[in-house]
Amino acid sequence: MKTFPIQKLYLLAAVIHLSSTICLSQNYFITTNKDSVSCQQINFFDTNAQGRMVDFEYVNNNNETIRLTKSEIPEIERLCQDGALYLRMPMKLSKPDGYYRYGKRMVKGKITVDVFDDVTTSYRLKENFDGSYSEQGVMKQTREGIYMRHVRMPDGKVYEVSGLSGLKSIKIINTYMFECEPFKTEYYSNPKYQTCTFEEAVEDYNKMCP
Repeated sequence: MKTFPIQKLYLLAAVIHLSSTICLSQNYFITTNKDSVSCQQINFFDTNAQGRMVDFEYVNNNNETIRLTKSEIPEIERLCQDGALYLRMPMKLSKPDGYYRYGKRMVKGKITVDVFDDVTTSYRLKENFDGSYSEQGVMKQTREGIYMRHVRMPDGKVYEVSGLSGLKSIKIINTYMFECEPFKTEYYSNPKYQTCTFEEAVEDYNKMCP
């Protein structure tokens, strides 16, 4: 079971448009039917192996703790918890109503990046053909699980950018970002872009080219 730990929250005064991609300090969730529910706080939500939410607890604006399980939980499209935005991410962009996972918005702004990361990595001595371990101490890296990164462009198009299948999408995104001269100049002159993450580069672009 995938669990997203939620710290205790305090309601801050804020004005928010719930249909917006901007998530301020107020807590709320929006269903796939576009119904929006504001909350004082969201305590937790759990999903099963298929990504479906199976346990959800929040405090409503009447200070009542509401706990919903399984079929009681509405189909939630997005959920904002004290500034962190969690979204329903289809596992295949071509099938938005198919299987999905709840990921987190890692980058906000002109270009957004949403990530679901359920990958575990293990390192162990490389096994020889006979089942013994390498005497040279060669470590083998094994990664298992699901990783998805969805990038939404200003024109509304969404690209899957993860693994080898995402190389074509990265080229399209990079071409668009390099149309902004301040970012292009910074990218080719600053050595940090040799090692920075994709998310860091997009964050910089959003700041330079709002």
